[in-house]
Amino acid sequence: MTCVGYGKIILLGEHAVVYGYPALASALDRGVTVAPVPTPAGGPLRFELRSWNVAVAAGDDHPVARSLAAIADALGAGRPPLTLVADAQIPPGAGLGSSAALAVAVARALHSHLRRPADVAALSRAAGASETLVHGRPSGVDVALAIAGGVGVFRRATGLAPLIGVPALRVLVGPSGAPRSTAAMIDQVAAATAGRADDDRLRELGALTDTGTQALLTGDPAALGAAMNRAHRLLGELGVSTAQLDALCDAARAAGAQGAKLTGAGGGGAVIAIAPRAHEPAVLAAWKRAGVDGFVTSVR
Repeated sequence: MTCVGYGKIILLGEHAVVYGYPALASALDRGVTVAPVPTPAGGPLRFELRSWNVAVAAGDDHPVARSLAAIADALGAGRPPLTLVADAQIPPGAGLGSSAALAVAVARALHSHLRRPADVAALSRAAGASETLVHGRPSGVDVALAIAGGVGVFRRATGLAPLIGVPALRVLVGPSGAPRSTAAMIDQVAAATAGRADDDRLRELGALTDTGTQALLTGDPAALGAAMNRAHRLLGELGVSTAQLDALCDAARAAGAQGAKLTGAGGGGAVIAIAPRAHEPAVLAAWKRAGVDGFVTSVR
């Protein structure tokens, strides 16, 4: 059985969501898949993802090994003689929820091996244990979308509220290839705001989520794009954008995008844009000239 965890993009609200404000986020149509393969000769619980150059056992001194052990422990799975063979359709460290997608796929694979019924709460706890190791203070939105898919509004206090009947929206995604640390960017925002949830920039980011959600539901890409553009400027003021991310957003707008912004923690990672369909090739071409291979995903 192949088990999946979906990648994600945050359309609006990253960083503000850590302080209790809403975030508008969507799962990608791709992520990480894991197939549990029994090891006939026995041996330790192992994980392999060759496209990320990862091959570890649960007891190894490696970040993925520690995540694997944390997930297994949270599920009470022990260390079964399994090799979890994974494949990824998203890059690591790009702000696309790769660590949560991996954690959810691993948790589902172990859950399947244990022949337990589907249990979203157990999957959330197990994947959350891994995310805490990776990011320190995760919001929870990545895990929620990696499990459920779809699009919704996420709050830390209440979780993911799915949006139903959302008009189809195509989003261009541009992984910059620049490494970044979610934990470092969370610390950066804490320093910029003195840890205050009532910081004006965080409050406006939360309000932009409400504006963008209404625009998404009513099929108003111009209003959604304007909210994205403003959000990117605010995230830059908080210190989580970079010259490369700014340049990629500027290139997208110059090529006809209605809105463009960083997505996820920033400091590297990826940008997203929305554009009339006739302008999508120009946006992707502009990113290509900048050394970024973008792709298009659907939000619905």
